[in-house]
Amino acid sequence: MSCFQLNTILLGGRKGEDGIYPAHREILFSPAGRLVADALPEQCSLLYARQQSEPELEGIPSVVCPDDADFSEMVLTAIEGMQGDVMLISVPMPDVTAEEYRMAMDQHREERTDVTTLTCGALDDIWHIAVYKVDTLREILAAKPDTLTQSIKIAADISAKTSACRTHSHIDVYNACDAYRAQRVLQHRINSALMMRGVTILDPEYTYLSPYCEIGSGTTILPGTMIRPGSRVGSGCTIGPNTILDRAQVGDRTTVNSSQIYESSVGADATVGPFAYIRPGCSVGDDTRIGDFVELKKAEIGNGTKVSHLTYIGDASVGERVNFGCGTVVVNYDGYVKSRTIIGDDCFIGCNTNLVAPVELGDRVLTAAGTTVTRDVPDGAMAVARARQENKDGWNDRRRRMHGQK
Repeated sequence: MSCFQLNTILLGGRKGEDGIYPAHREILFSPAGRLVADALPEQCSLLYARQQSEPELEGIPSVVCPDDADFSEMVLTAIEGMQGDVMLISVPMPDVTAEEYRMAMDQHREERTDVTTLTCGALDDIWHIAVYKVDTLREILAAKPDTLTQSIKIAADISAKTSACRTHSHIDVYNACDAYRAQRVLQHRINSALMMRGVTILDPEYTYLSPYCEIGSGTTILPGTMIRPGSRVGSGCTIGPNTILDRAQVGDRTTVNSSQIYESSVGADATVGPFAYIRPGCSVGDDTRIGDFVELKKAEIGNGTKVSHLTYIGDASVGERVNFGCGTVVVNYDGYVKSRTIIGDDCFIGCNTNLVAPVELGDRVLTAAGTTVTRDVPDGAMAVARARQENKDGWNDRRRRMHGQK
């Protein structure tokens, strides 16, 4: 294994017709440039040479070049003050592996070449990745090559010692079509690796998993599932179908069915969905039930609590073993201020209850169906807040006759 440090430069490209630059094209929910950066061996220190109008790649150092800078100008700006060896990547190729980069690096060092190309596929006359001695690269750039491929041809003209390290074909990402093709390759690679580690993926072709997510063994992923970066799924879970997890944490043996979870955690042995929406800032405990058409936002849900259907809970702290009836709403916003609701343990929230924040319910509280709670409720009490029913005999029959109905 190579142990020397290698300066690595990813060159920004021209934006596409859709206004997106190559390194920023999304592949499995991450920019192509980020995937390239994370595929590089650890001894490669990456610098992103970008145009002035091109956005930064988060977490990757960059050097800024004028928008009209050509290949030679961008590379000269990037290598200013560098010594030793440098690897140029002229276009994102997210499916190149660390082993392939390392192979080119090792060959460059062992054969003491001036230029070593990573030759992808059968074509020998187009290159997008090469390792140079930096002094040789400066000599090449004096001839003003327009592309990395031209720089290799100039290297031959000046009798630089060159070699080629051949790999299988890779995908250059310029436009959305290229990004799709690269995604299919990475999708197969990621899903296959997970299946080898004990994850069941029912239909890998229609399952989209970020390389930056974690999934435990014994978990089943159903079609239409998207698991985005920063998500972690435990063991023995069932996720999907048609589910999105975005920076979500899901405990062991939990089921998430046709639902979306964003920047929140759900404990073990829980069920979510179908059609639940857990927005950022939620913490849902173990043995919980978040059912159909339930929405949570900045809510803490205690262990054993059941929120079965048609309920909104926002800016709330809910205790353990609470049961929410259908149609409950935590009224957290008055048009100006969002206020908090606190619900204790072992409460029973009746159907169509409105909890008008700020309000606090103690332990073992019951709210009658149709109640609007505007004041705190003490432990063990029942809250009833609705008009007394009154029946007016014959009223609707008279109304019907007025409109010509029997």
